[in-house]
Amino acid sequence: MGVKVVFLTRKVKVFLKSREIIDNWLSSALEYMKGKDKIKIKVSGKEFIISRSSYSGIVNMFYDKEIKGLSIKDGRVIIETNTQEVKVNEEILQEGFGLLYSFIRRGWKYKDGIIEKNDGSVKFKYISYSILEVFEENEYSNVDVLNKEVIDIGANVGDSSIYFALKGARKVVGVEPLPNVYTQAIENAKLNHLEGKIFLINSALGSKSGKLKVPCSTPTFTSVHFSTLRTNGECEVPIVTLSEVMKQINESYLLKMDCEGCEIDVILNDYEHVKLFEKLIIEHHTKITGIEYTKLVDKLSSDFHCKLTSSIPWVSKKEIGLLCCDKIK
Repeated sequence: MGVKVVFLTRKVKVFLKSREIIDNWLSSALEYMKGKDKIKIKVSGKEFIISRSSYSGIVNMFYDKEIKGLSIKDGRVIIETNTQEVKVNEEILQEGFGLLYSFIRRGWKYKDGIIEKNDGSVKFKYISYSILEVFEENEYSNVDVLNKEVIDIGANVGDSSIYFALKGARKVVGVEPLPNVYTQAIENAKLNHLEGKIFLINSALGSKSGKLKVPCSTPTFTSVHFSTLRTNGECEVPIVTLSEVMKQINESYLLKMDCEGCEIDVILNDYEHVKLFEKLIIEHHTKITGIEYTKLVDKLSSDFHCKLTSSIPWVSKKEIGLLCCDKIK
């Protein structure tokens, strides 16, 4: 009961504090309490429709003093953070400011719809939390890809493909099943002038060729959690095998797989192609598949030395973890 009281007390305080930045603070708070997906807010007399998650993020961050205020400029909402003013576009209003702020508080700069690392080394038009894992938490820093070729399964918005290309990979072939996210990955690669190094395929990976129904449009925010093991939608994409993807490369150096469960099918049922690589970086998803990661390790152990590390700080590495494997010489 005590926890509920604290939670409700904070919520009331958050809504009351929002009076300072939202003209119709009471009606917007009531819409949120009623569970509406779209919340109508007025800022300096101008009306906007924002997503439930965006509304929650803004009012809570203002209460926590991570946001200093809201204003209007050129008909757009300006979110004033402690480090910079952010003129937000429609995508941010709908997907939420929290993700973008995760970049800003780490020193990334946002302008005209582009987020750029503070050292100017990389920039993105479309973002997901996986970018922070790759470029801030250095998830793949333990592998040298200079002048090597890489297959990137689960390319998402292109973050890992771009990372490998910037680290000197000669060629990166990325596979991404979600059509709109695949398109976003292409745009991000072009933004970094890497279209000559990164080659993307709009497909799912499996041990056997086929076809798969996926959502035609998936919010970037949630796309990192998409799994081909539990999907439905109106868009049909091919299922390609690892051997088909390998036709795009000349050397089998690094295979990176972060595909929310497809690694089980590929490693257990198409190992003859997996074992051709020199190095593997595989995020296992026991929490999703229900299959112990040790089955993957047992399969790989005849050809690879593998080390299990944590990939998500608040999740046990035995439930979701990163297997970094080197070929036994």
